[in-house]
Amino acid sequence: METPEHLFRDCGFSSRIWAGSDLGIRVEGAEGVSISDWICNWIRYLAKRDEGTYQVIFFVATLWALWTTRNRITFQAQDVNSHIITNMIYRAIRERANILWKSLDSRMGQVNRRTEEEGSPQEESLAIRNGHPVCILGMPSGCAVIRVKVDASWNRNFEAAFGWIAYDDTGRELGRRQVRTRAESALQAEAMGVRDIVIWAQEWRYLHLDISSDCLQLINQIAGADKDDHRITGILEDIRFSFSSFHCLCFNFIPTRLNGLAHNLAKQAMKL
Repeated sequence: METPEHLFRDCGFSSRIWAGSDLGIRVEGAEGVSISDWICNWIRYLAKRDEGTYQVIFFVATLWALWTTRNRITFQAQDVNSHIITNMIYRAIRERANILWKSLDSRMGQVNRRTEEEGSPQEESLAIRNGHPVCILGMPSGCAVIRVKVDASWNRNFEAAFGWIAYDDTGRELGRRQVRTRAESALQAEAMGVRDIVIWAQEWRYLHLDISSDCLQLINQIAGADKDDHRITGILEDIRFSFSSFHCLCFNFIPTRLNGLAHNLAKQAMKL
């Protein structure tokens, strides 16, 4: 007999979805807590955080996706994997929580461009995710989402380093990298890190990439919301040239406190 606790939380499949999501929720140790208390406690906790609006909606969308998946398996005998349920979550967010994907500021409305390589329009938008900008290019096509966090370090001696770490949609680490280099500015070091990620993803033929950086200036310049800094024009051209290799690319700004692992990788690389 299926129970709500098992369906929404304790099932191995469900626990992997929670752990691999943007929330990174670990369900171990919650077996003795009723599902209603567990849900209420998490919503109260998430609502108090700076990212609370987005995270509460993501939490509820995940519950909905788990319930819908259970019905598809039980009543329609469908095969469902983690890629499908992750796409269901993001589709629900896009369709039912427009505050995550539409600009709250008219200056950050839709931006349409035509790529010279393809000679066809490529959908691009600069949106707001709970107050933080998100540059979205292309449209998801059902392929697995690869999530990467990146950060860089720099000093006035023009010494620089960057580090990044990538996960699949189940939370499994796919790779990490630390590079020591030289750069004219911290912004240039950040841009070099993003370019390195894009090159890596192209080599592995990943088609849906979600990159998070705590460098707001870089995200705005990638999206075309700010004028390009001349020191990173060539790097931005390399990044933009790669757009046609992906079905969907997302460039997110996140606060530094949420980018701790990538930050530590970059700091460590400075000491190499």
